[in-house]
Amino acid sequence: MLTRYFLTGLFIAALAALVIGPITGGILASIVFGFMAGNFACSLVHRLPRGKSILENAPYCGACAHPLSEADLLPVIGALLLKHKCRYCGTPFPHSHTGTEILIGLLFTACYMRLGFSQDYILVALLGTFLVTLAAIEINDKRIMMPVLLTAMVTGMIYRTAHDGEIYNFLQGGLYGLFIGAAVWHKQIKRVAHTYTLPENAKLTAMAGLCMGAISVWPTLALATVFYGVLWLIGRILKWERVPVSVPVGLAIIVVMLFPVIPA
Repeated sequence: MLTRYFLTGLFIAALAALVIGPITGGILASIVFGFMAGNFACSLVHRLPRGKSILENAPYCGACAHPLSEADLLPVIGALLLKHKCRYCGTPFPHSHTGTEILIGLLFTACYMRLGFSQDYILVALLGTFLVTLAAIEINDKRIMMPVLLTAMVTGMIYRTAHDGEIYNFLQGGLYGLFIGAAVWHKQIKRVAHTYTLPENAKLTAMAGLCMGAISVWPTLALATVFYGVLWLIGRILKWERVPVSVPVGLAIIVVMLFPVIPA
């Protein structure tokens, strides 16, 4: 449905590349890619926690179920023009959807500025999209969606394999992350029948290990701890109910990938 906007955005980016320069064109193209990925992420954020398939029906209003037109789905700009309300029933929709689109647009732009249009650009931007989706769902619905978490893990493993040329590094990193998470949240481990449940936050640290590998997982989780502390302080001031762990972990993964402490 958004093909027209996508192609128009790419045409403007190509024109800017010819008139102003390739860097400007690359930035504009990345913003277009990011907004489109963010629009898709918002669909995941709404549908997955409610048990709805991402392929079920065309985009629709979550309140009145009215099908949405292209004008309603225009990333960022459409929400601002509609003042974050459904055109058909007037029900407000979360500002977080617009924030998600903007955040992923900035992510794609940062990936281009650091990595150019490359294999790493695709993998890091794709991984970042899933991490933002994971965090948005935890913020809105207070749960970790395993399909998104597993998709992020697979993307991270592909990234590591492309860099390392073998699978041992991400396996070792995943084990380190798993052990760290299980140690920190060991009180949440419960026995169910003949097995033990793994705390959701430990799954996040295991994902960080799979994405970062055996060496980089340590500075990544250390940075995530710093981010968590900062968010916790902000949360105390603003009286947040809780700080979703997926936010600092995802942010740390992307920051270390774009600004590696240890060269890959």
